[in-house]
Amino acid sequence: MLEIKPIMNSTSEDVLSFRTCCSIRVWDQNLEIHVVNRGDKPVQVPSYCDIEGEGKTWRIHTLLPAGTHTIAPGELKAFYCFMDEKDWNKARRILFYDVQGNPYAAEL
Repeated sequence: MLEIKPIMNSTSEDVLSFRTCCSIRVWDQNLEIHVVNRGDKPVQVPSYCDIEGEGKTWRIHTLLPAGTHTIAPGELKAFYCFMDEKDWNKARRILFYDVQGNPYAAEL
């Protein structure tokens, strides 16, 4: 069982944000997502998720860190991405998947 807690505009944005001398953002990550394994076995999770809202679903392929991650029982894994606030305000549910395709959802 995965517990999912998204944190929009978390304080991590200030830590992770980096601007070049020309004020171009190169690390704009305003959504932090905590995924905790509440089960008794490790779960492998690819670094993408789906957002559902207003009758449609969109996939976020840009979660950091990239790759497939093994989350041990009781362990927390943090993912980061950029999310447009207008889209976030329309979101109603976020879903992560294990490598077998089993969904884990959280209402927003």
